[in-house]
Amino acid sequence: MAKKCIFGPILSRRLGSSLGINLLPYKTCSLNCIYCECGVTTNLTTERKEYIPTQEVIESLKKYASSSQFRSAPPYCITFAGWGEPTLHSALGEIAHFIKKLFPEQKLVLITNGTLFAFYEELLEEIKEMDIIIPSLDAASPQALQAIDQPHPRITLNSYIESLIKLRKHFPGEIWLEVFIVEGINDSERELNFLKEKIALVSPHRVQINALDRNPAREGVKSPPFYKLEEIASFLGGETILPSPRKSKVVV
Repeated sequence: MAKKCIFGPILSRRLGSSLGINLLPYKTCSLNCIYCECGVTTNLTTERKEYIPTQEVIESLKKYASSSQFRSAPPYCITFAGWGEPTLHSALGEIAHFIKKLFPEQKLVLITNGTLFAFYEELLEEIKEMDIIIPSLDAASPQALQAIDQPHPRITLNSYIESLIKLRKHFPGEIWLEVFIVEGINDSERELNFLKEKIALVSPHRVQINALDRNPAREGVKSPPFYKLEEIASFLGGETILPSPRKSKVVV
């Protein structure tokens, strides 16, 4: 999988059948989240550049579009995800535009940590090709942000919230905000009240409460019991995400 820039289709808990697009080498991100199923971030950065050659991504997509698997079982959506933060790739908009032309029937989805929109105005134009964007907000205090997400030094709580507010203001499609709950860090009454305040500022279309479902990057990360997650979802005006079917396969 190390040389592959598309993967799946997989059965996503939130999106159904989804073809994944990976634009980054392992493990390049603006955050170093302790719960990440991909592991510890080895390249903590906010620099946008062409990490994987754009033409390589485009050729892989063409190959998949002409495959018998696509013709017999097309996925519901095409999703930017993978081994890091997709918005770090400087040709995200170009690739998104190509996908919308090649796969006009599929929804185009971006899974992002949402940290970079405050720094790069051009991203607000590039993302307009998307149908759904799923950003994250795990913490609403500086202490919880550092404990859970361990961001690049350039990223502060204020810049993070500003980034999400800009996304909501400029993006015409659906925004589903994911909140990952880590037991003992962001599940206290104090932290949840902070989160509720910040979520109100962002005003996403949906709020999705997530918790540990696979092996985390760091030891000691725990998920609250499901009844607590449901209580948190109710308090934050959201919904819980059920555990995944855990099966996926790489096809291209």
